[in-house]
Parts: sequence; C-alpha cells; structure tokens
Amino acid sequence: MSQPRVLSFGESVVDIYPDRRVVAGSPVHLAAHLARRGWEVTLATRVGNDADAAAIRKILRGFGISEAFVESDPILPTGSVTVYFEEDGHGFHIHKPASWDALELHSAPSADVACFGSLIGRSAVARAALDRLFAHDFSMRVFDVNLRPPDVHRETVRRALAAATVIKVSEDELDEVARLIRVPPEVNSLFEYAKDLEWLSITRGSRGAELWHRSGRSWKRPAARVKVVDSVGAGDAFTAGLVHGLWHGWAGDEALAEAVKTAESILGQRGGLPATDAPGDEQEGV
Repeated sequence: MSQPRVLSFGESVVDIYPDRRVVAGSPVHLAAHLARRGWEVTLATRVGNDADAAAIRKILRGFGISEAFVESDPILPTGSVTVYFEEDGHGFHIHKPASWDALELHSAPSADVACFGSLIGRSAVARAALDRLFAHDFSMRVFDVNLRPPDVHRETVRRALAAATVIKVSEDELDEVARLIRVPPEVNSLFEYAKDLEWLSITRGSRGAELWHRSGRSWKRPAARVKVVDSVGAGDAFTAGLVHGLWHGWAGDEALAEAVKTAESILGQRGGLPATDAPGDEQEGV
C-alpha cells in the first residue's frame, strides 16, 4: 500500500523561549508528526535567508519532509514567536512582518490531504496563496483553526470553513468562529455552514476532546493526567493523530484516541515537534 501524501501549508517559525530557540509553527509540527508516521510530507512555506531558515530546513531534512515548496525570501526574515509563561499556561507574541507573510505557492504538489490554518490569512499575499491552494483537488482538506488575535481575518476563516472536510477547533475558538460567521456556537451550525464538512473535532484542554461526524454520531475522550512542561504544539499534534486515523478509515473513537495520545506525547517537553527517542529529552535548541 502506497504512503499517503500530505501538503502542510502555512507559517514556519522559530519559537523564542527565555533560554533557547526552537523550530516551530503549526504546519511544521503537523508535518513532522505525520512524517514520523510514515506519510509522504511536503511543507509549503516561506523562510528568509538567515540562520533560523537554516535551522528550519535542517529539521525538515531530519524528518524526511520535502522542501520542494519551501520558498526563500531575499528580504523578509524567517518568522519568529516570543513565548512567555503565565500561571495558567503560556502566551506568545507573533512577530511581523515575516517571510511566510509573502508565501506565494504558484503551484502545488499532488497530494491526498491538504492541511491549513487561519493565521496565514493575516497578509493579502498569503491569502491569495491560500486561494490557489483551494483551487486544487484534495481528497481530504483539514482546517486546524488556530485563531491568533489580533491576526484573525474573517474572510479567511469563512473560506477555510467552506473548503474543509475536517475541522479541528478548541472550545474557546468555537465561540469566536461562530461569531465571525454569525451562527450559534453549536456543532450543528458548523455542519450547516460548511457543506463539505464530514468530521468536526473540539478540544477542551484538560477535559479531553470530542469528535463529531456529519451523520450525528459523536465520541468523547478524557485527557490523561500528565505532567505538563509546555503545551505549545499540543493542538497540532492532536490534529496529526486525528488525520492519521481518519485517513486510514479508523472508527471515530479510535481516531480520537490516537489524536489525544499524540497530543499528550509532547506535553512533557519544550516545543511541539515529535518527542525524541529518549524519554524526557527536550528538543534541541537552534
């Protein structure tokens, strides 16, 4: 059986922690987790001409992720995010402009699955690239919402919802998405709005997650009690596990269990890339 092919589209960044820099970005996390599962993965992003770009490319090569659609910007720097910690979790500041704001994607590789988020909509150039992505035919189109105020573009959210066959959204984001598209914050409302939507997953932090099918069937999964070092990238890992299960035709409860397990696998480390083989090891800094 051939390997499934996925195109992960969007931002690539370096997260700046108080003591290190770590390669990150939701599309990068997702790509790495699927590559670790044996998928044929292509990342479509744009980086600068700097040390952070070299670090990102090194990570991609390490996971066997294709760089064929990684564009290089001669002027704008590679994206970066300053991460800071608070009593109830983490916060971050996404710096701009960044090279991924100028992502063009004039063509796209042949793939079974396309994955995208909403942050890419903060620039007109990248929004046009997302529109070009939507013009291609993919068997599964995955929208991992990832609202990042103030960089929330209403029309991007609307277009992504309309294009998606799979959506992952946090419970907090569900309320905001419903406000943006002017519908009640309910599962049925999203299925009515997104005509191609087959699967909807809602994550609820320490209270686990749920998965809904258009047929009305649903499944819930509690979260395990694990020591949390850093929750950055947990949602991206969740999406990767979910996509893997759904693509391979697993039952809803099995796909959801895989998603939750994948998210929990990175909570004991810094950064959102797949854990190293040595338990407890943190990801190498840039």
